[in-house]
Amino acid sequence: MAHVSVVSVFYNRSKWVQETAESLQNQTYDDYEILLVDDGSTDDTLEQLKQYEDHRTRVITAPNQGFVNAINNAIDQANGDYIAIHGSGDTALPDRLRLQSQLLDTRPDVGVVGCRSEIVTLQSSRPPFVSEDSFDGEAQEHLLKHNPFHHGEVMFRRDLFYKVGKYRPFFVCAQDRDLWCRLSHLTRFVVLEDVLYRKYAKMPGSVSADPHRLLLQRYLSDFAVFCHRERLAGRPDPLDRYGQQGALTKPPSRELSKSLFLFGSRFAADGHLDNARTFYRHAYQESGYLPARVLLFVSEYIPRALLWASTAYRRLIRLMQKRTAADTKH
Repeated sequence: MAHVSVVSVFYNRSKWVQETAESLQNQTYDDYEILLVDDGSTDDTLEQLKQYEDHRTRVITAPNQGFVNAINNAIDQANGDYIAIHGSGDTALPDRLRLQSQLLDTRPDVGVVGCRSEIVTLQSSRPPFVSEDSFDGEAQEHLLKHNPFHHGEVMFRRDLFYKVGKYRPFFVCAQDRDLWCRLSHLTRFVVLEDVLYRKYAKMPGSVSADPHRLLLQRYLSDFAVFCHRERLAGRPDPLDRYGQQGALTKPPSRELSKSLFLFGSRFAADGHLDNARTFYRHAYQESGYLPARVLLFVSEYIPRALLWASTAYRRLIRLMQKRTAADTKH
């Protein structure tokens, strides 16, 4: 039996199979298996995946059931003590599995480990950048404000995953934030300083590339945090107590408004004013966030001013990222 099981779920991403599969099969670690999952793709993803079947790589296929159900079912078929999630189309750098499993082997107090990632944003003028600093500690309070991981970079202990009840299907595109919140009650988290993963943001078909799914993700992520806050206060989890209707008990969230405002500004920076307006409108409606109301007005009545400001914002971000990259090299 393998010590680590890597699980990667694909849906209509045949063009991205090669990069993911080859990166996973070329690790500096031996005691692992790879589960490549085709979630009922309608293109030739399944045929592409089957080309990589070997002594450690299995291909699992089933009619389309959605990402959360597909990944839960794949983990049920895994043999490893540790589960390494991997985003379809992303790249695992050669030392990823070795260093993450080594951390879990030597730190029984840690149940979830990520790493720093290189983020490449497709369909955008933003240059690649490296994700934020490392983390090591109790994450219960940290998760109220910030998600320390990109989902695809994470490895966790399989027994803890089952202890908290696996991914919850209600969180169709925020399943990771909800899982981390529940796991944080049982274990410590670590984000390694090493850059071990390359993530492609705004990949076709991804949440980040679909404004409507991205909007849903922000609301579900905020509800996951609300459930977490209720548990920390000693109250029942609203989703467990009321089912789906529990989402109606969530109060207005200033943090959600700020998040929606930030994404609206990113859309504006890329010149997508319709999407920017949608996010500004939701940010204002959520909690009366005044900056969102101001930029919503500007986007509707003085759009050229917003586009000019967005160009300046984009240049500033590029300058900051270049300086950060230069500081990292030194």
